[in-house]
Amino acid sequence: MPERVISHPPGDTDDEEAISFRSLEILKARVIREKDPAVRREALCTLAKNHSDSEDSFEFIKERAVEDSHYSVRKTALQELVRFWKGSPETLSLIRERATKDCNYEVRRAAVKELAENWKHLPEIPELLRDWAENAGDKFVRSTALQELSRCWGKGCCSLNFITDRVVKEKDGFVRAIAVQSVAKYWSTEPAVLQLVMDKALNDEHYAVRSVALQKLTEKWSSREDIIFFIRERAVKDDHYSVRGVAIKELANGWRNEPEILDFIRDRCIHDEDNMVRGTALSLLASLWPEAPGTFELIMDKAVSDEHYSVRKNAMEELAKIWHEKPETLRLVRDRLLNDSDNFVRITAVQELAKIWHADPCTLPLIKGIALKEKDEFVRDAAVRELIDGWQDEDVKKFIKKFA
Repeated sequence: MPERVISHPPGDTDDEEAISFRSLEILKARVIREKDPAVRREALCTLAKNHSDSEDSFEFIKERAVEDSHYSVRKTALQELVRFWKGSPETLSLIRERATKDCNYEVRRAAVKELAENWKHLPEIPELLRDWAENAGDKFVRSTALQELSRCWGKGCCSLNFITDRVVKEKDGFVRAIAVQSVAKYWSTEPAVLQLVMDKALNDEHYAVRSVALQKLTEKWSSREDIIFFIRERAVKDDHYSVRGVAIKELANGWRNEPEILDFIRDRCIHDEDNMVRGTALSLLASLWPEAPGTFELIMDKAVSDEHYSVRKNAMEELAKIWHEKPETLRLVRDRLLNDSDNFVRITAVQELAKIWHADPCTLPLIKGIALKEKDEFVRDAAVRELIDGWQDEDVKKFIKKFA
C-alpha cells in the first residue's frame, strides 16, 4: 500500500500533533482575520487554554497584546498571558511595558492591576506603583496605581506623607479623590487627617473630591458632633448638585434616627434648586421613612407639582412601588397619564398601570384609548407595546392588528 494512504491508528502521537497544529493554525487565523473583536477575543482565549504548552502560542499572544487594533483584544491577551504564562520573565516585562505604552487607558489600567495582583511579592512592584502614582504622565495610570497600592498593600503601601502629598499636589480631581479615600481609610486616627479631609470637602475645586471627602467624614468620623452640622451645611451651600446629593444621602444613611434629619430631607425635596437633588431626597424619603407622617402626601404632591419631569416621574414610580394599594395612587397615575405635560412621565404612567394594575377593569380600556387617540407618538407606541406584551386574549390581538 502506498505510504501516502497509510492511516495512523487511534491515539497515534503523530496524528494528535497534526490535529493540534491544525487547530492552532485555525485559531490563529481567526484571531487575526475576524472583524468582530468579540470573536477575536473568544478565539484568543480558546487558543491560550488549549495550547498553553506551545511556545508558538505564547509568542503569538504576546504579539496580539501589542498589535491588535481593538483595545479589548489587547487587554484580553495580557490577561491570558498572566493566566497561562505568569512564570515567564517576558510576561512580566510585557505587562510593565503595556501599563504605560498602550494607547488605550483601559489596557493601561488592566496592566497595572495585573502587576499588583500577580507580582505583589516582588519588592520592586509596590515601588514601581508608588513612582507611577506620583510621576506617571497619564492620570489613569496614576489613579490605578493608587487604587492598587491601597487594595494590595493597605497601610503598608506608602507613608502618610506620600499619600498626603497626593491629596494636596495631584492635579487631576479624580486621582485626588482616590488619594482622599486612601488617607481616610488607613490614617483616620491621625488628627491632621481629619482636618485635611474636611478641607477637601469644603475647598477642593473638583466636585468628586468634595463628594468623596463627605462620604469619608461620615464613614470614619460620624461620632464627632461637628460632622453632622458640617455635612448639613454642605448639603445646602455646595455649588455642585452632585455634592449636595451626596451630602443628603450621607445624612440620611448616617443619622436617619435623628429627628431633625427627616425634616431636613423633606426641606431639600421641596426647596433644592436642582431636580437631581430633589429626586434624591424624594427617593430617600420613600425608602427610609415610608411610614412617617406626611411622606406619602409629600410624594403625591411632587408627582404633580414639581417643575421638573424627572422628579414627577420619580415620585410616581415610588408611589407605584411602595403605595400601590392606596386608591389615591391609582387615581394619580391615571391622572398623570392623561394630564402630565411631559411624555416621559406619561410613558411611565402607561407602564406602571400595565404592570401594577393589570387586573383592574379600567386599565385595559384606558390603555386601548391611549393607543388609539393619543397625539404623542411615543406615548401611543408605549401603549401599543404594553398591550402586545401584557394581554394575550383574542380581542386584544384583534385590536392590535389595527396598528400593524
